[in-house]
Amino acid sequence: MKKNIVKIDPFYSELDALTRITPAKILAYLIAFAVIEFQAVWVEPKLSTFYYGFILVILLHHYLFANADPNRYKLLLLSAIPLLRLISMAMPVGLVEPLYRYPMVGIPIFLSVALILRETALPWSQLGLQLPPIQKTEQVWENILIALSGIPLGIMGYYFADPIPLVTTLNWAEIFASLLVVILYVALLEEIVFRGMLLHVLVHTFGLIGVIFSTIIYTVLFSSYYSIQGIILMGVASLLYGWHVHESGSILAATISHTLMIAGMVIIWPIVF
Repeated sequence: MKKNIVKIDPFYSELDALTRITPAKILAYLIAFAVIEFQAVWVEPKLSTFYYGFILVILLHHYLFANADPNRYKLLLLSAIPLLRLISMAMPVGLVEPLYRYPMVGIPIFLSVALILRETALPWSQLGLQLPPIQKTEQVWENILIALSGIPLGIMGYYFADPIPLVTTLNWAEIFASLLVVILYVALLEEIVFRGMLLHVLVHTFGLIGVIFSTIIYTVLFSSYYSIQGIILMGVASLLYGWHVHESGSILAATISHTLMIAGMVIIWPIVF
């Protein structure tokens, strides 16, 4: 005798709907980053390490459960943000000289970024890791002007942001080591994370307004390091770099400008002035 079998919809259908990656969920992650950062500045910095670790676990689990979603790679790219803040907060950078703080934070972040890029298998060109395509003379001048914008930005940053100098005397060995640190662990790393990975996610999710969102996140994440004038300056620089990378598809000019800006703030202008 045959028994009637009641067919029950599998749990996985509800799970698929819950884990489906939408612009609203991406925006929710961005808001979470901003809330955690404001909490770090205004409430209790130590708790922010826990919150960033918690949101990182959520992002990675979301990535694992969204196995069938073609946009799941965006979650891995977004995870670079809490990783960056988590490592920078957890490292005992206050116990070492300023010159060594950047590699302490930068090396594990570089390794994390390399693993993320390997897992997503995205073409590097989609993250701006290519030479800018030059088809018109105007594009040549645009890249040159963007790259050289780091000089005035560095002067303004030196006066407004009150940075900790890496070099205070004319010592060429220290200058060279500090410049190498700035290029690798500040300018290049931040451009890959923010104007490469984050900007890619936000532009592909929200369109051109993604440039604005990436600028807001970058400015908020660095709000604890600078004065109000410095925060505004970093926001303007981020908007400039984000717009250029979106237009050109390359982070080269932005990385050069970023290098000149930070090198001016912490190496060149402290010696000159």
